[in-house]
Amino acid sequence: MKRRYGFTILAGLVAVVIATRAIAGSDEIGPRYSPTEVVCRVIEGASIADVNATYGTIVRGHLIETDVYLLVIPHGQNPESTAAQINNDPRVEFCRPNYYLAVPEGFQRSSPFVDQELIGTFEDQPAAVTLALPATHDLAIGEGTTIALIDGGVDIAHPVFALAPGDIVSRYDYLEEDSLAQPDSLGSCAAHGTFVAAALQLVAPGADINVYKVLDSAGQGSAFTIAAAVLQAIADSVSVINLSLGMTGIDENLDEALRLARQADIPIVASAGNDSTDLNSIFPFPASRTYAVAVAALDSTNRKAGFSNYGLRIDICAPGTAIYSAYADSLYAWWDGTSFAAPLVTGVIALVRSVNPSLTAVQIDTLLQQSATSIDSLNPGYEGLLGSGLIDPIEALERAYPVAHGDVTADGTIEVSDLTALVGYLFRAGVLNTFANADANCDDRINVADLTILVRYLFFESTLPCMIQ
Repeated sequence: MKRRYGFTILAGLVAVVIATRAIAGSDEIGPRYSPTEVVCRVIEGASIADVNATYGTIVRGHLIETDVYLLVIPHGQNPESTAAQINNDPRVEFCRPNYYLAVPEGFQRSSPFVDQELIGTFEDQPAAVTLALPATHDLAIGEGTTIALIDGGVDIAHPVFALAPGDIVSRYDYLEEDSLAQPDSLGSCAAHGTFVAAALQLVAPGADINVYKVLDSAGQGSAFTIAAAVLQAIADSVSVINLSLGMTGIDENLDEALRLARQADIPIVASAGNDSTDLNSIFPFPASRTYAVAVAALDSTNRKAGFSNYGLRIDICAPGTAIYSAYADSLYAWWDGTSFAAPLVTGVIALVRSVNPSLTAVQIDTLLQQSATSIDSLNPGYEGLLGSGLIDPIEALERAYPVAHGDVTADGTIEVSDLTALVGYLFRAGVLNTFANADANCDDRINVADLTILVRYLFFESTLPCMIQ
């Protein structure tokens, strides 16, 4: 399954430039919420029209699934004070400003290092080596799964996307309100969505990627818009949701939409943030929520990246420095950030779901943690604060495959060759393809009892006690 892109390795690369001054221009990260909007829900039996008549607000949007309204406030009013006033109305369940979420790289002024000469490598980059992706793709490429990328737009015409079997599908642009979720041409984070999409493809080249554009060129978008995209992703029956974005605090509306996704058995992967701070002290949302897989970033030596958040809420880690991915105008770039560690985990979940669609979101959470490689010894001072450690795609896939107890050769059938293989293992020092498959009676041991069960099954029309696990 290996695909080559014809680039050579750039040795000794300093992958990312962290800007020492704020990014100037109109795309700089601005206020914490929309200056003209609030988000409210009325109690059962109350009328939003009556609320509007009282406060002079106007409905701009309505999320039917959560019954939440986006309201335009009268000109000159402050969203915080207006929301507080409406929130005290007994007809209203809650009312808040329409908060903004943003990519961590936008807040931290992290800049990509653009590969103008196209000398880097995509498929063989350090992150791919760390995760053993060539060997991983011998097991699965993610076919039959769909990843929801809720981010900036994606340049579908970038040549990297033509080289993978999976499709990039433009679902909706919530900023322009059309179906072309294309990136903006200018802005510090205009290519963020394209970069993340290619990182997803790096791990799960066979997965389809649904693009929901919710972020502007500075990497910022409103909670109401992101909630709308989450709800649409649920309706589109996606396999997993990637959220390389966050905010401080919790937005009730988006929180409820994400809970609905989780109830629909859709795993949610969120970047932990780039503040180099204990996750518990800054409480970034949605990574802070228990329904999300919170991803921290590691460097090339599997040590915590200097910028990455950490803490007891972290679930797992992935490479997050010198990630080489698609950029604007058919170019590539190196970029650091938890935004780019998250899609590597999302891609692994797509691989896992492709080999065992029956796994629940809870089972996938457990599988990722149990299959991860501990990195505590490499990170003194951060023991227990980097989740279960480095994600291990191959181990995750081996744990995900349905176990056919009795199919000793793991070829999809149970026949005399399985009996021969088990005899060879028990009496002739043979080798098993998988221990679990040879455990015909599910007692976690391989012995003559398993042989007896196979003989009965093959020659006496017996049944296997636990053929599929």
